[in-house]
Amino acid sequence: MTDKNSTILDNHWHTESIDSVASKLNTSLDTGLTTEEATARHTQYGFNELSADNGPTWIKILLRQLVDVMNWLFMGLGVVSYVFHDWATGSMLMFIAILNLYLSFSQEYAAEQTLAALRNLSSPMAQVLREGREQTIESREIVPGDILLIKEGDSIAADGRLIAISNLEVDEALLTGESVPVQKQLIVLDKPDEPLGDRVNMAYSSTVVSKGRGKAIVTATGMLTEIGKVAKKLNDAGDNDRTRLQKTLNKMYVALLIAAVICVIIVLAAVKFDADYDQGMYAMTAALSVLPAGLTTVMTVTLVLGGKQMAHQKAIVRKLKCLETLGSVTNIFSDKTGTLTMAKMVVIRFWTLNEGYFYVEPKGIAPEGNVYRTKGLSDEGGDTMKGELVDKSTISGVLEQLVQCSALCNMSSIFRREENPSDGGNVNNDEKSIPASMHSSDITEPTESDDWIPSGAPTEVALQVFAHKFGMGKPQLNALGWEMLAEYQFDSTIKRMSTLCRDTTTGDAYLFTKGAAERIVSLCNNIGSNKQLVLETVEKLASKGLRVMALASRKIDPASMMDLPPLDQMHRRFPREDMETDLEFLGLTGIYDPPRAESRQAVNEAHQAGISVHMLTGDHEITARAIAKEINILDSNLLSEKEIDGLVMSGPRFDALTDEQVDQLERLPLVVARCSPETKVKMIQASQRRRLISAMTGDGVNDSPSLRIADVGIAMGKNGSDVAKQASDIILTDDNFATIIRAIAEGRRIYQNMQRFLLYYWIALAALAVVVLVCLAIQDPAGKSAAPLSTLQMILIYIAITPPAADLSTQAASPTVMKEPPRPPTESIFNNEILLDLFVYSIVNAAFCCIAFFVPLYVLSDGVGVGGAGCDTNYQAGLCDSFYRARASMLTFFVFSSIIFMIHVRSYRRPEWDVDGLKKTFRSKTIIGTFLFDLITLVLFMYIPEVAIDGFSMLGITWEWGLAIGLNIAFILFGEIYKYIKRRTMKPLTTTVITSA
Repeated sequence: MTDKNSTILDNHWHTESIDSVASKLNTSLDTGLTTEEATARHTQYGFNELSADNGPTWIKILLRQLVDVMNWLFMGLGVVSYVFHDWATGSMLMFIAILNLYLSFSQEYAAEQTLAALRNLSSPMAQVLREGREQTIESREIVPGDILLIKEGDSIAADGRLIAISNLEVDEALLTGESVPVQKQLIVLDKPDEPLGDRVNMAYSSTVVSKGRGKAIVTATGMLTEIGKVAKKLNDAGDNDRTRLQKTLNKMYVALLIAAVICVIIVLAAVKFDADYDQGMYAMTAALSVLPAGLTTVMTVTLVLGGKQMAHQKAIVRKLKCLETLGSVTNIFSDKTGTLTMAKMVVIRFWTLNEGYFYVEPKGIAPEGNVYRTKGLSDEGGDTMKGELVDKSTISGVLEQLVQCSALCNMSSIFRREENPSDGGNVNNDEKSIPASMHSSDITEPTESDDWIPSGAPTEVALQVFAHKFGMGKPQLNALGWEMLAEYQFDSTIKRMSTLCRDTTTGDAYLFTKGAAERIVSLCNNIGSNKQLVLETVEKLASKGLRVMALASRKIDPASMMDLPPLDQMHRRFPREDMETDLEFLGLTGIYDPPRAESRQAVNEAHQAGISVHMLTGDHEITARAIAKEINILDSNLLSEKEIDGLVMSGPRFDALTDEQVDQLERLPLVVARCSPETKVKMIQASQRRRLISAMTGDGVNDSPSLRIADVGIAMGKNGSDVAKQASDIILTDDNFATIIRAIAEGRRIYQNMQRFLLYYWIALAALAVVVLVCLAIQDPAGKSAAPLSTLQMILIYIAITPPAADLSTQAASPTVMKEPPRPPTESIFNNEILLDLFVYSIVNAAFCCIAFFVPLYVLSDGVGVGGAGCDTNYQAGLCDSFYRARASMLTFFVFSSIIFMIHVRSYRRPEWDVDGLKKTFRSKTIIGTFLFDLITLVLFMYIPEVAIDGFSMLGITWEWGLAIGLNIAFILFGEIYKYIKRRTMKPLTTTVITSA
């Protein structure tokens, strides 16, 4: 970096005025940088990213393969073969070792690259002001001089000098260790060496906005930020991301090595440890029969590819270990807005004390639509339900204030999209325009009215659109002289927000407040005996599935508005607790948020999968109940109204219960209304005490505790805060509940495939081990045991079974995957049924292998068996023929039977040799390719004498082909009969539909 750059970035910005900082960084406070200037600064300063270790490098991965015991074992056996001048076997073993090393390295390196790409998908975004437009860009694209926009829940993307704040507090515990958030101020500090924790006019990279919003000029990026100076990496999964299954497989690996040693000892003990080369080769064959080459690598690759597949399903996996847990999820605790519903809210009803009910024509987010005064509240079903048309130019004073409150107690906005050939299609709001392609975490998807784009929280957007329909949106009111002096942000504990605004044309100032009706009504002075009427109206609106917001205002004493302090000091002059009192009730608004079309089906699929769905929402209890019934969380066909009453609870009521009282509930509530972040934590803790496996969704900064303690934390990718995303295991890029169900199905598929892959591998290994040990009874004339397979034949078997094993790890989900109950989390990878399958298939396969070996051995030798001594090293024509052909016969049977039991284990009980199964088999390029490879290699290696005798120690077969084919047909029939018996005698895998925990 040049001296000029160092001078700029090392300046003591907290001692500079705002104008001085802007001047030194050559940026505009009003418009920010231009695109060209930002591009130039990328070249000058580099990207805004830490140059810390971003994961395993290729050299680390290679070293990890070099310390794999399996590779060294193959090499060691190869060296032993060379010592005994068995060049063919030694070379093949060395080749296998090198090939396994290469494949393990290449697959794991590709997997790490894929995992890194998945992590990049969840990389944080940031909002900046460039060319006078608010833009959302990747955090790495930020450069010094950018105007950074920050709000509650953001993880700040770079160091910056604050230039505007609104009740801004930042959690800087990461840098300073101070647990109390720092309240920021727009002041100039004197000391250049002021401690970081006292630099109240600065914002630092990776700290978290706990309250309020603000703007800052970026002063340092990347490694030159304060966090970069200590090279602190916040979001690295590291080795802690190893799954329970991976750890189990590592232990299994060690157990198999021990088993290999035991097999060698048994073979050598059979000859009283007086071993020659033939016995050494037998011991080597016994060891190879239980050693699974590349097992852990295949499993790692399977998990990573599963994560990649889930990304295509719009679920980004941040931690691989959650892939296993997904298959065990028993309960989903989901937010409503934007997850179960579309987050495309629109005001369709409002009500005032004096004028009653009104109906507003919904036109999406387009600020269009007539308003009608109605006699009552009915289901909207057509023009006949609308009532008397309202003249918007002659509304009452109370109604005018209600509309003003909707517009000004509001931080959202809407923009018209203009198709302008000169600028590629921008949106315009008065004189200012922003890109039509803008993607912000606060922007909802375009609705049917694609000419308008919203910015802000969906509830506030709905109210802003409502105000625009009266011609009193925030831009119009600002143009008429209204200005905001202070904002009291929404607080989940009191469930309301307020703004202090002033009409500069008259000098009048008002506090506008909106929030939950039960919280607002108690603060109003003009309701009196009508309080019960208001609350009954709230219930009526809520019963229609509407989110009800109460609006109120208060005129401020003109005397208190004299000599106002700077905007950042307004909260001290006008404390919230003093302002939000003695309000005047204006009215109620009913906001409709339609459920997603796929939510009901997704909930039904969850019930079929044995998963209980719980809805946690900030809505009124009656609204929540109506929506829950609509999407079948509360199934009126299965539950009585009394049962439903017991399954719907308010957050305060649930919070008031002790842990003992919660545990005494027959079932956890399916719907919790007026839910706070603390309620979510309590719900997760309650589910864990019941030994349930929970998935929790969240989007706000206060949701991070529940996301962290849940078994699977799921953050919203579009509208979620950075803090929620960092606390999560999975990020939904579409914020859709149906995506959670797809993710669970994918998690189950991945786990089932790993079970099938391991079952297949173990059947092969167990059958071979049994055959090798049984055949210790076969001895040559010298009294030495004769191995049923040569070492090269064993290596050929390794090669033959690898493609089918890999194919099993990528199988499509079984048709019943989401009709089976959740897998118990403590269940071994090998459950009782898999252990039964392992025992049955391996024993039967071993028995058929023995038939394929013993029949030629004794038939061709007239009952003698092995006629020559030391046949492995000294082929004797005539004497060793039966032994060599018996080896070829068993090899032929086994390589083809490995394809058969691979097909068998594609499902545990469903037939795989019926018409559908055969179609699936013949569509598999892996199976057809493996069959042709096995056939060609067997023909070549058996019928080329030099290769057959000197390499593989076998001879070509004739009638034994018929024996091998017959035994394989018998194996097919046995597998189908075995599955039929299981279907008739064992408990069904599928579950019945459930409605609760």
